Amino acid sequence: MDDLITLRTSDDPPVELKAARSVLVAGSKVFSDMLSLPQSTTTTQDGAIDVAETQSELSPFLRLLNLSHDEGDPLEELQVDDWPVVAKLADKYDSAAARGHALGTYWYARAACKGWDEQH
Repeated sequence: MDDLITLRTSDDPPVELKAARSVLVAGSKVFSDMLSLPQSTTTTQDGAIDVAETQSELSPFLRLLNLSHDEGDPLEELQVDDWPVVAKLADKYDSAAARGHALGTYWYARAACKGWDEQH
């Protein structure tokens, strides 16, 4: 079983989200680099990693990183408002997979709005 990492959000009060180390390392270059450093340089005294995002911002991003292990289909379950935040976090945390999903969803939605699906 993977070691779980605690990510502490910027909510007031902070929310602690758990994520598998392997999922963070595989899905994000920034988390991969961060988690390769000695623990004392990246975590708080209790072992958590403080992040600048709120729970509502970070949860959809983590859900996409964990796509192959999650129940359900995050691609279908994320709300329209989640995608711009996911795209921003994909850039911030250097996640090619999340970036690809966000761009694909954007282009699909754009094509659907223009009636592309009906024409092809």
